[in-house]
Amino acid sequence: LNDAYHPATLYRYIAQKLALKVNKRGKKQQLISGALGGLILFSLPLALVTLVLSIATFPWFFEALFLLLAISCRQLITTCEQLQVSLVNQRKSLAREQLTALCVRDTDTLSTMGITKAAIESLTQRPLQSYFNIIIYYALFGIYVAMSVAIINALAKYWNPKQQAYRHFGRVFSTMASLINQPIGYLMALGVGIVFGIKYLSFNSHGWHNRGAGILLATTGKTLKRELGGAVLYDGVKIRRPKLGGNHPPEVTDLAHIVVIVRKLQLTVLTIISFSLLTSLILSNL
Repeated sequence: LNDAYHPATLYRYIAQKLALKVNKRGKKQQLISGALGGLILFSLPLALVTLVLSIATFPWFFEALFLLLAISCRQLITTCEQLQVSLVNQRKSLAREQLTALCVRDTDTLSTMGITKAAIESLTQRPLQSYFNIIIYYALFGIYVAMSVAIINALAKYWNPKQQAYRHFGRVFSTMASLINQPIGYLMALGVGIVFGIKYLSFNSHGWHNRGAGILLATTGKTLKRELGGAVLYDGVKIRRPKLGGNHPPEVTDLAHIVVIVRKLQLTVLTIISFSLLTSLILSNL
């Protein structure tokens, strides 16, 4: 759905307005208000899902509908493709603006290489948070766990503690999202290794804030033969991160390559899940 009609747009608006009301006072109060405010926003959509599925004649239809509304990947890929076109046409200002849809870091001073690296890192991590984890948790544990994962990641994105305003307010849900996403990061790194060659699988993520995401980035960088990581700016504050992957800086053409990686991972994951479900259905009817 277009953002203008997607329920997530209203949900983001409510989350931001709530944060403006209660994200005040000291660090401890911000931490508590972020946890309580997030609990309210977590409970409301989950209660709606529970109510609809409990009275639905065909719950599988609504499960599919909720799942399709929760996952997000196509728009990320489209933005990355548009960003590549902007860079090829030497329109760096437009590319920086498009990059803000993929990440929350400061983009005003980024060079062409910096924009490219940021886009690759974002397109590596964002589908992990908004697509692969929801699909996999749904296949393993059902719709309620999948929706819980989607809501937690949405709140962690809206109240990203890398931004000064949410440094303490968003910490609880950011930590929860990090723990939830970590095992899926391991699986996706293994998936990249299986699809493109197990020799590219890398566990060199020492010092990365989330080991699962670090291993995925390291494996992706090694697959692309490009260096990822390094220092970034968030609200004017420099954060030094370890460098991962290859030894050469990213190039604009690598944006097309990361899109291929994400799409092949999508196909691989959906094929494995579909085959597993089909096998389970056949065995249950024997």
